[in-house]
Amino acid sequence: MSDDTTADDGREAKEEPTNGSGAVTTVRITVEDGLWIAADDETGISSQGPTKFDALRNLAATLETVEEGDEADDEDWL
Repeated sequence: MSDDTTADDGREAKEEPTNGSGAVTTVRITVEDGLWIAADDETGISSQGPTKFDALRNLAATLETVEEGDEADDEDWL
């Protein structure tokens, strides 16, 4: 796993966390207008927060929600 996350000066950094299935995905971290942006390259989903930790935590929660919505449960969504 890459640990190039020292982008406190606003430069782009990359992390390669596992997504729970053991597969590796790339998350890009940037700072724009004082907000940390974490973007998952595989899904195109991004999230933000006032700190790098918050941005990553928000992205993880968003990805988890998307995965739950993709699960087939044979129930109508309405």
